[in-house]
Amino acid sequence: MKKRRNRGKNGKTVGNGSISKTRNSGRISVIWLLLAVVVAVSLTVGACALWLPDRAPALLGSAKEITSAPAGVQEYTGATQVTMIPTVSQTRELVGNASGTVTEDMSSQGLTSGKTAMKVNGVSVVALATATPMYRDLATGDKGDDVLALNNELARLGLPASAKSTTYTWNTSQGVKQLMSAAGNTSDGSLPLTDVLWIPAASVRVNEWAGTVGATVAGGSVVGKVPGSVTKFSIQNGQPSELDRTVTLIGQTATLKAGTTEVDDAEFCARVAATQEFQSLTSDMLATGLEASVQLVNPVQALRVPAASVIGVNGSKGCIVSGGRTIKVSIVGSELGASLVEPQGADAAAITSVEIGSGLTGESCR
Repeated sequence: MKKRRNRGKNGKTVGNGSISKTRNSGRISVIWLLLAVVVAVSLTVGACALWLPDRAPALLGSAKEITSAPAGVQEYTGATQVTMIPTVSQTRELVGNASGTVTEDMSSQGLTSGKTAMKVNGVSVVALATATPMYRDLATGDKGDDVLALNNELARLGLPASAKSTTYTWNTSQGVKQLMSAAGNTSDGSLPLTDVLWIPAASVRVNEWAGTVGATVAGGSVVGKVPGSVTKFSIQNGQPSELDRTVTLIGQTATLKAGTTEVDDAEFCARVAATQEFQSLTSDMLATGLEASVQLVNPVQALRVPAASVIGVNGSKGCIVSGGRTIKVSIVGSELGASLVEPQGADAAAITSVEIGSGLTGESCR
């Protein structure tokens, strides 16, 4: 007996669900198959990652060698701080030649060459700073180094004299007449030793002065002492420059000449020594040195290059190589691993790079 088939509302035959079950089973099989494939692929990739040798990333590969570096122009003043050591002369004794009673004392402001130091028995004793100390009476016709020193000092004072001459000439006698007349003395043109007092510099301070009014002095005796004075300032461990530099010390300035590391300008030394700050320093402090600043008188336009790019360095001279061309340079300074140079026979602004490292192989500074 055949089973009857049920029909739905739309007329389709409705079975007992065997068809639906078959379809579901097919889908499940496909899903499991896909999972199996995924697992297999994963295991294969993992095995490869485990057993294959490591390969370095491209970013960690060997770097390319750098054989050139940029160069640029900058203004260089050479400003730097230095320590300056003063050189102080020894105390000097002043020996008088006049004998008698001091009737006037002009030493309160120090002694100046060509000016009266004191009066003995009413006669002026004139201070004179000659290269060779005065030791005898002089008159027309005399010759010697002391005469040469007298002629030169008279000329420096603006008086008639035979400068650079070792002979006491008529001109010398005219200069002596004017010198003594200005001091209030009468003169026939000769120079008695009693009328002068030798001093070691054009202007000096004195202490232990015996030429006070009313005191008795004797020829050949010490009438005072000149304390040691600063004769120069030297840069401690300084290196000379090929250019003039300005040095500033305790507010006083002077020119540090090219090729030197010391200033011996007498006026500058005197100005510094006269400052209250300098006079407050002990001898130990002076031996340690004073802080000063130094910079170029005229700033230069220098080429800034790596220090390693300068070859054949000899003192302040050397060479750089740019675009295969060797260029001689003067080294004017250095900053933070860079050298500041002035090219010779080349425009610094036109040099934009220099060779370094193996780029300098076979190059020489000629």
